[in-house]
Amino acid sequence: MDLKFRYGCRIDDYGRKVSYIEAADSECLGYVYRELHLNYPKFFKMDDLSKVGFLAVERLMIEYANLLDVKTTGVVFFSKEASLPTDRHFEETICDTEKFFPSPSIFVYTLPNIVCGEVCIRHGFQGETSFYVLENYDVDVVKNICCDMLANNSAVICGVVDFPDGGFSAQAEVFMAENLKI
Repeated sequence: MDLKFRYGCRIDDYGRKVSYIEAADSECLGYVYRELHLNYPKFFKMDDLSKVGFLAVERLMIEYANLLDVKTTGVVFFSKEASLPTDRHFEETICDTEKFFPSPSIFVYTLPNIVCGEVCIRHGFQGETSFYVLENYDVDVVKNICCDMLANNSAVICGVVDFPDGGFSAQAEVFMAENLKI
């Protein structure tokens, strides 16, 4: 089996820890889950958007274990395609009138903000959550949204999820008022 993936954590130009994951296919996501020694069986029911975003945050939480106030930590994700792959998958379950069988387990993931919910459930975060679709990643937009969220949250986990060339890519970082420099 030739798995192609990489994940880890790096320090960005502003001194923030940024976790990342890149995987060639969804099989790699399961492998990364096992590599991180996670115990969250619900992971295997998630759509690929939620899986890759979840894994990026899981890697980040290794760096921030017990450092965030769960009651005031918010979560925001950005993506170019949002849940489009899952939307297409769900459409397959309803487009043929003779084989019409809408799947509730797929339908729930047609809402891209479910990745925020999965992260919050896993870590007990109770702050504000949002999901934004951006055609082009705009650093200023991300900074403004994180600044706005910090008005009501002590920290914001900021994630970016995309599907380049049929693969999976995500990164996540923590913003706090003292480190919000872009």
